[in-house]
Amino acid sequence: MVRPLLLSLLYVATWGILRSLWPGLLQGWRRWVLGPLAVVSVGVWLYPLMVGRQADVPSVLRIGSVGMTIAAVIVVLVGGPLVLLRRWLERRSRAAAPRAPAPAPELAVEVPPSPLAGGAISRRNLLTHMGRAVPVLAAGTSTAGLANGSSGFQVKEVEVRLPNLPPALDGFRIGQITDVHVGNFIETRDLRAAVAAMNAAKVDLQVMTGDLIDDLDQLDDTMAALAECQAPHGMTAVLGNHEHWRGLDEVLGAYAALEAKGAPVRLLVDGSHVLEHAGQRVRVVGVDYPMSGRSHRVKAERMQRSAEVAFRDVGRDEVVLCLSHHPDFFDLAAERGARLTLSGHTHGGQVAVLGMPAFWFAFKYMLGRYRNGDHQLYVSGGTGHWMPFRLGVPAEVTVLTLRAA
Repeated sequence: MVRPLLLSLLYVATWGILRSLWPGLLQGWRRWVLGPLAVVSVGVWLYPLMVGRQADVPSVLRIGSVGMTIAAVIVVLVGGPLVLLRRWLERRSRAAAPRAPAPAPELAVEVPPSPLAGGAISRRNLLTHMGRAVPVLAAGTSTAGLANGSSGFQVKEVEVRLPNLPPALDGFRIGQITDVHVGNFIETRDLRAAVAAMNAAKVDLQVMTGDLIDDLDQLDDTMAALAECQAPHGMTAVLGNHEHWRGLDEVLGAYAALEAKGAPVRLLVDGSHVLEHAGQRVRVVGVDYPMSGRSHRVKAERMQRSAEVAFRDVGRDEVVLCLSHHPDFFDLAAERGARLTLSGHTHGGQVAVLGMPAFWFAFKYMLGRYRNGDHQLYVSGGTGHWMPFRLGVPAEVTVLTLRAA
């Protein structure tokens, strides 16, 4: 119930800001359109909580609700400060106005306006015009983000040059999917398309670095999609935070059942396995998501424990590939000899301006490639999303090709 309540409060705040920025916008037919749309948007999130099912709400309504929510957030974040600034200028203008007693009629003279007041009025008019641009900006940004977020993934080719890479691994190809989030906005057919894209790219190994599913009602079809992997070395997966939140036991059981059926899919939870490619051994290490529930307080402790357990069988001269949903594990993986670490979790912030993630400050490793000596990390922007909004960070299926530096 928290999400519908917060959404309701957001829409109330948005309504108040729009009335202040552009009073005429919420009059006439627009009032009778925007008001009911806000009610429907809240109902989209309230209905599944009441009936206990996610898939009953049509996707067009879910996407529309997300669009309205994003537009409302932009109005509050951009328009709110403009409203406060304009009111401050109005108070300042009134305080600067002359307050001399009115003279007798025969002595009346025209009092020139205060230059300070005139400047305040001019700035207030400018803010008024800026304020009227806010809803246009909000609607345009929301529409563009929804269009990009709903347009599917791109196959992104990345070449990774590693010093002293054994000749047998020069040209070794890895397909990565991550943060698929099968559920509200991503269907199992989207996951099948991602696996098919890796099959078409002829990768040697496929990996899934966490946050596979949000709706456990689609778990069987999700696992069936993973089983369509055709890579020579199969698919190796690790857990993300959403597996822990949505139903860890069910997800673990589904992976175990898939492996028991002989499907080429292996889940690693603080463990490793060795594959042999052209006579060269490669150890793939997979670590668990480092937080219990939604608590961040135990992250460092759990990452340290995962490192000790997952890397305990690693030999001194082995070529090691590490899979970790959370990219912060990179430092521990590099310390233990992982040549390449693949992660997700951040979605690249889903918004970037001129290639720079807008929320770069949220994570130490946000998007793309990072180096620590001879060790490298690649953080994918994600194959899916739990909210269909992207600007400058397209969803991706990543194909990484190892090359000798």
